[in-house]
Amino acid sequence: MNSFKNTKKQGDMGMGAAICYFTNIGQTVAIPLTDSQDYDLIADFDGSLKKIQIKSCNFKRKYFEVNLSVKGGNRTSVGSIKRFNNSNCDFLFIIVDQSQKYLIPTKELKATCNLVLGPKYQKYLLK
Repeated sequence: MNSFKNTKKQGDMGMGAAICYFTNIGQTVAIPLTDSQDYDLIADFDGSLKKIQIKSCNFKRKYFEVNLSVKGGNRTSVGSIKRFNNSNCDFLFIIVDQSQKYLIPTKELKATCNLVLGPKYQKYLLK
């Protein structure tokens, strides 16, 4: 398990892992021009464009716990919390401990702040 100096670097690693995964399975990927939308990547699944939110995580108790919410970082949203909304994207790509990858359809998610990757989500673990 690698420790990152900041969450931005950890996020960069997650983005790279997602691009690598989708490219390796033959999908065309596109990165949005800005980071103001509720997804990080677009993948072309045989002509059907899918919006993908990317999360990375190294925190584990019994199971890995992924933070889905975003804390405000600019002057207008300092102190605010933006909860995850499963209708804003099609898939949640998660990489934990820099090796295990999950691809979860967002319609399967009810969580808005934290997601515990227990037995319920093992079927979405990528091989």
